[in-house]
Amino acid sequence: MGKFLSDSNERGPRTLARSWLPSLRSRLILLTLVLLIPALAAAGIAVYAGYRHDRHEVEKHLQETARALSLVVDRQFGQAEALLWALSTSPQLLEKDYAIFDARARAAIRLPGTWVVAADDEKQVVNTLLAPGSPLPAVPNNDYRKGLVPGTIRISNLFMGTAAKRPAVGIDTLVTTQDGSELFVSVIMLAEAVSRILADQGLPPSWIGTIMDRNGTVVARSRDAVRFAGKPAPSDGVARVEAGVSQGAWESVSLDGVPTVVALSRSPGSGWSTIVAVPQSEITASAWLFALYLAAAGGLLLAGGVAMAWRVGRSIAAPVEGLATIAQEIGHGAPVAPQASGLAEVDRVAQALASASTELRTREAALRASEARLRATHENAAVGIAEVDQDGRFISANEARCQLTDHTREELIGQHFGHVTDPEILDHDLELFGQQVTGALDTYTTESKFRRKDGSTGWARVTSTAVRDADGTFLYAVRVVEDITERRHADRRQKLLIDELNHRVKNTLATVQSLAWQAARQDVPPKVAQERFQERLLALSRTHNLLNETHWEDASLRTILETELEPYLTPSSRVRIDGSQVALPARVAVVLGMAFHELVTNAAKHGALSSERGRVRVDWTVAGSADETVLVINWCELDGPAPEVQPIPRFGSRLLRQTITRELAGQLDLRFEREGVCCIIKVPIGSAGQQAA
Repeated sequence: MGKFLSDSNERGPRTLARSWLPSLRSRLILLTLVLLIPALAAAGIAVYAGYRHDRHEVEKHLQETARALSLVVDRQFGQAEALLWALSTSPQLLEKDYAIFDARARAAIRLPGTWVVAADDEKQVVNTLLAPGSPLPAVPNNDYRKGLVPGTIRISNLFMGTAAKRPAVGIDTLVTTQDGSELFVSVIMLAEAVSRILADQGLPPSWIGTIMDRNGTVVARSRDAVRFAGKPAPSDGVARVEAGVSQGAWESVSLDGVPTVVALSRSPGSGWSTIVAVPQSEITASAWLFALYLAAAGGLLLAGGVAMAWRVGRSIAAPVEGLATIAQEIGHGAPVAPQASGLAEVDRVAQALASASTELRTREAALRASEARLRATHENAAVGIAEVDQDGRFISANEARCQLTDHTREELIGQHFGHVTDPEILDHDLELFGQQVTGALDTYTTESKFRRKDGSTGWARVTSTAVRDADGTFLYAVRVVEDITERRHADRRQKLLIDELNHRVKNTLATVQSLAWQAARQDVPPKVAQERFQERLLALSRTHNLLNETHWEDASLRTILETELEPYLTPSSRVRIDGSQVALPARVAVVLGMAFHELVTNAAKHGALSSERGRVRVDWTVAGSADETVLVINWCELDGPAPEVQPIPRFGSRLLRQTITRELAGQLDLRFEREGVCCIIKVPIGSAGQQAA
C-alpha cells in the first residue's frame, strides 16, 4: 500500500513539470525568431554604424568651423592691434599733447563699437567714447597694468567698461613718454562688436557659436548674446579652457539646456576659445528615422513569420495532442479507439497505444483485486500496522493503530513514531531503528510504553521489519503494534497478589494470633473473649473485602471509614467525615481498618457514640514532599459522656499503638478528653504522584 501511495504522489509533480515544457508551435515560432532576429540585428547595427559615421562627419565639420571662427576673431583682433600700434607711436602721445592725440584717435577708429582710452597713474587722459572736453574718470588702481610690459600688446578678458557700463574687451599696451613716464593705452571693443563677428559667419540657425575669453566667460554668442554675455560657459567647456586644451569635440548641454555636440578651437595668439555646437537631435534624427522604418519592417516580418509558424505548428500539434487525449483515456482506464490523423507517424503511435491500453486494463483489473484484498486485510487486522520512512515518520497506519492511541489517521501521518512513547524506552527503540535503517538489522521486537491522547498510558509489543529494494536500500519499515496493556496489568496484579498474599497471610496469622492471645487472657471471661475476637476478625474481614474489590491494589480511606461508621451515618449527622480522596496501599488499608474498628468500638461503648448527643468528627490531610507523602488523620469525639474515673489503657489502645507505630512506622497521639477520645494518626503512604485523586 505504501508503494501505491508513493507512486500516486509522484504522478502530480511530473505532470506539473511537463506542463512547463515548450510546445511544438512555440518551437516553430522560436525557429522563426532565430532566423529573423539576427537579420534585424544586423540591420540595426548598420543603422548604428551610419549614425556613427554621420556623427564623425558632423564633429569634423564642427571642428573646422570652430577653427575658422577662431581665425576670424584673431583677424578682428589683428585690426585692433594694428590701430593700437599706430596710435601708441604717435608723437602727440609721446609729447603728452592729449588734445591733438584725442582728435587723431577719433579719426583713426573705423570699427563700430570701438574706442580708445589712455591713462596715466591717476586718471584717464584720453577717452574717445566721451565727448571732447568731457571730464574724464579717475583711475582707482593700476591692477589692469599687472603683467603688461612696455612695447608688448595684450588682449584682455571680458570686463565691464567704466564709462560705457557694458561688457567689453581691450587690446592693451604700455607706452613710455618723452619724460620717462608710462601711459596705459587701450583699444576697447564692446562685446556686441565681437558678436557681430559670429553673425557675419552665417552659421545654420540651429547651430550655436560661442567665443570665450581665457577665463571661460562668454564674450559673444550667436544666439541670445545679450542674455548670456558675461556668464560662465558650461562647466565641461570651462574645464577644457582652464586645462589649455587647444581643440576637441564632445557631448555637452548648452547654457539654454539643449543637449549638443560641441567642438572647441583655441587661438594661440589671444588664448581665447571658440566653441561651435549643434543639437544632438539633428545628428540622431536620421538614425531614429531609419530605426523607425527598420522596427516597422521587422515587426511586420516577425508578425508574418510567427503567424506562419503558428499555423504550421497547429497542423502538426493537433494530431499530437490527439495522442495526449488517447494517453489520458488510457490513464483513466477507458477503451481507446484511435482515429486517422493524416500523419503516418502519429497513426502508428495511436495503434500502439490502443494495444497497450487493452493489456494495461487487464493487468489493472488483477491488480485492483489484489490491492482490495490487501487493503481489507490491512484495515481489519486485530493489531496495529503502520509504515514509517527512514526518518521514523508515519506514511500509513491502519484503524487498529489509530485506535491504540486514539489519534486519527490524519494526525498520525507525518508524525514520528516516538511522539507518544516514554522517553526512557524510546532511546532503545530509536537505537534499534537506526541499525535497521543502516542495514545492520532487519527485524527487531521491543516493548514500548505509550501515552494516549487523553493522557492515559499503556504498553505495546512492537515488531519492526525493514522493507528494502533490490539493492538493499532501506525504503520503509512495517511496524506491527500489539496492545499488551491488559496483559502487563494482569501480570503485575498477579505478582502483587502473590506477594501480598504471602505477606498478608503472615501478617494476618500474626494479627489473629495476637488477637487470640489478648482475648484469651485469664481476667477475661471466655464468652467475652470470644465476642471480642469475632468482632475484630469481622473488622479485618471487611477491610479485606474492600481490597478484594480493587484486586488488592488500593482502598479508599473514605470508604474504610464509612464502612466502620455505617450504623451511625444517619441524617442527624452525628458523624462528619471530611477530607480529599486518598487511595491507601493494601498494607496501610488493613492496619487502619483495624485501628478505626477499635476507635468506633470504643466510641460506641464508652465514648461519644454511646450517648444521643455525642458526635464524631474525622478529617485528614496529605502533606509531604514528592518522594514521601504523609497522611495525617484527626479523630475527635465531641459531647460524649464524661468518664467517672480516668480511663486505663487496655487492649484496644495497645493494639492501636502497636499497629500504627510498628507495622506502619507511623505516629500516634492518643488523648482521653472529657468529651471523648481524640487522637492524631500520622502514617507514610508513598509518593505524591501515587495519591493523586
